[in-house]
Amino acid sequence: MSKASAHRRNRHRPCTPNRTNGKFGRFLADQRGAALTWMAVALVPMLLAFGVAADIARGYLFRSTLSNALDAAALAGGRIFNDPRRDDEIRTYFRANFPDGYMGASVDPVSISVIAEPGEPERLKVSTSARLPSLFMRLAGVEEFSVSAEAEVTRANTGLQLVMVLDVTGSMRWGGKIQALRKASKDLVDILYGQATSNDKISVAVVPYSQAVNVGDLGDKFIDWSHIPPELRSQGKDGRRWSGCVQARSTPGVLSDDPAVLEADAYDTNLAPVSIGGKWKPYIYPHWYDNPYRQLPFPLADQNPLDPGSIAPAPLPGVSNEQAYRAGKGPKGEQWRLPAFGYGPNLFCPSRLLPFTSNKTVLKNYLDVNLNPAGWTIGNLGLVWGWRILDPEPPFANTVPWNDPQTAKALVMMTDGVNEIGSQTYTAYGRLPWNRLGVTTPAKAVDEFNKRIRKICHAMKAGGVNGKDRVEVYTVLFGYVATSSSQSAKDLRAIYRECASRDANFFLAPTNADLAAAFSTIGNDLANLHLSR
Repeated sequence: MSKASAHRRNRHRPCTPNRTNGKFGRFLADQRGAALTWMAVALVPMLLAFGVAADIARGYLFRSTLSNALDAAALAGGRIFNDPRRDDEIRTYFRANFPDGYMGASVDPVSISVIAEPGEPERLKVSTSARLPSLFMRLAGVEEFSVSAEAEVTRANTGLQLVMVLDVTGSMRWGGKIQALRKASKDLVDILYGQATSNDKISVAVVPYSQAVNVGDLGDKFIDWSHIPPELRSQGKDGRRWSGCVQARSTPGVLSDDPAVLEADAYDTNLAPVSIGGKWKPYIYPHWYDNPYRQLPFPLADQNPLDPGSIAPAPLPGVSNEQAYRAGKGPKGEQWRLPAFGYGPNLFCPSRLLPFTSNKTVLKNYLDVNLNPAGWTIGNLGLVWGWRILDPEPPFANTVPWNDPQTAKALVMMTDGVNEIGSQTYTAYGRLPWNRLGVTTPAKAVDEFNKRIRKICHAMKAGGVNGKDRVEVYTVLFGYVATSSSQSAKDLRAIYRECASRDANFFLAPTNADLAAAFSTIGNDLANLHLSR
């Protein structure tokens, strides 16, 4: 056999280990098996620990998302704290910010509650709980775990003085508008006060206006009774006594067109004290053919029954029987009746304004009874008296100073039509031919009214002389004027938009429902809120 063939045979012969190598191999094999077993046993708690950590991390993420959704919902509800829609709004915001089926969790209904403690601001609490299914903890028999979250919103403890300047002119009589105004105003009051019947941090005043404003008898310091029979100031039940409307104070000349300039002698438009701007004369609609009623006598020669409060000319123009006219009869001695069907010295004089009150019942009762439509629209009269009520200076007893860090001052100005006036109608400016506005035609008079609105609004927003007496102004245009394509309506919309403190404070309300929504939005906006937790 050759060496080559022998080598090939040896190469294919299996190698047989000796006895010593076989025992050691079996030992090594046994040890490896035991180690793998122990490693497998040890992996179970390690995997379980990692799984628990993963489930806990999921829980934290879930709770963060849940808390964020509750925060958004609570803030949304807080903005309309006392609105009947509050709870629905909270749930809507929660659903929008917390997806259905998130992480497969089962979420309880949102719980909503108001926390009221004596001497503390009200708090709105929103909370919920959920059960989050586990991924790894079920290996230890834990199928799910609970997660809870809550959010609170606190009503700011800042006080509020609000004046509602409301149009009660004749056009408000139709289409259910005055009823809509009563309801919208009461809804605003409900939003501000909530379930409370009073709140010493919130006070509201109401100024109904038409072609005059009824301020009541402010006393001799502020009302000029010269040249007027004192009997008109007395109490009586025959409708011939003065009820409280006043004339506009005299303003010499025509005002400038610049809304940023409020002339010092614009006494019908500014806050000048009586020592500078003079007193107010009573509004007493003369007995004449447009107002036929039996007036109280004007016996003295200086008393002018044609223009009560002014010095009488001699003779009385247009009066053929002066003796009879001074006795209360017609210009020709007609035997007119006592005031009836609206005629009388207070024709088109609205109800007396309501000074600041913190009593919700008083406010709502006033709004139910005292918004009675009649007369022409002169919006600047209502606006300036609303401003005067906010002023801490006389004639009204307002104890809250300007720039009080604890009290905000706000005004809502509402109208359902353009300013207008009849060519011979008696208003707080007398009759147009008497030239108390510096103009004698209705169109020019409307320009003067609009000019005054712009000046008053600018002054309120600018904060007076020192820039600190700012008023938050809201404006609402109601009815046809909100959408009319007439130039006068367009002009008024521009004026009222400019008058509002912000674009968001300007409201167009073509319908009764729109008016309700506007007043509700204003009420909610006046609730200054912050997230407390």
